[in-house]
Amino acid sequence: MKIIYTLSYALIGWVAGVVATVGVGLYWPTIFPAIVRNDHYYGAGPGLPFIIAIAVLFASPAALIGGMIGGWIPKEGGRTDEYIMAMIFGVFLATPFACYGMWFFTGW
Repeated sequence: MKIIYTLSYALIGWVAGVVATVGVGLYWPTIFPAIVRNDHYYGAGPGLPFIIAIAVLFASPAALIGGMIGGWIPKEGGRTDEYIMAMIFGVFLATPFACYGMWFFTGW
């Protein structure tokens, strides 16, 4: 039963990290300018789905680990607080890795 909870924390962290990465990238173009203005860097290069997939690829391992770490918080607040912490840690760890991945991929 403990494995199921750990996997659910990792999944919640992953979902939160991916949503935050793509959401911030589409909403705030100065963080991930390649997501919104990909023609500026590539001309006829890769399209928007490929660039989003690269951002998700770089963010996924950190978001999974962040979700697991957030889920390991003591159970003083109950399962709901553990899921909230899994989301927070998933976002906190996914964002820098996604930024590094996009910088590595785009040079920006």
